[in-house]
Amino acid sequence: MKTANINLYSFCELSDEAKERAIDEHRRFLLDDMRPEDFISGDPEYDTPEALEEAYNSEYWYYYENDEPIVESIECNEYLFYSDGELAHIRYKFPDHERREMYLVYAGVEILLESIPFKTFPA
Repeated sequence: MKTANINLYSFCELSDEAKERAIDEHRRFLLDDMRPEDFISGDPEYDTPEALEEAYNSEYWYYYENDEPIVESIECNEYLFYSDGELAHIRYKFPDHERREMYLVYAGVEILLESIPFKTFPA
C-alpha cells in the first residue's frame, strides 16, 4: 500500500511567488468573466450602452491594475492552493441540514477533507 499526502494552503500561507501566481490566475478568471451587462442597475438613466461600457471599462481597469480587489476576492472565498499557487479544486456538499462537507477533486476523484457541523443558534 502507498500513502500520498496532498498539502493545501490558504492564500496567506503561500510564498510571495505562489501568491503572485494565484493573483494572476484569479485576475484572469475575474476579467474573462466580466461583461458590460454585469453593471445593469435597473435604472434606464444609467443603463445606456455608453454608461454600461464606461462602468465596465472602469471596473475592468481597476481589477487589471490593482491586486487589492483580487486578494480580497480570494480571501473572502477562502480558496485553497497547492504550494506553487495553483488553485485547488474544492467542492462543497450539504448532505443534510446539519453539516457541510468539503471535498478536494483530484485526478477526477473526490476526497473528503472535512465535515463541518452547522452551528445551531438559540431560537
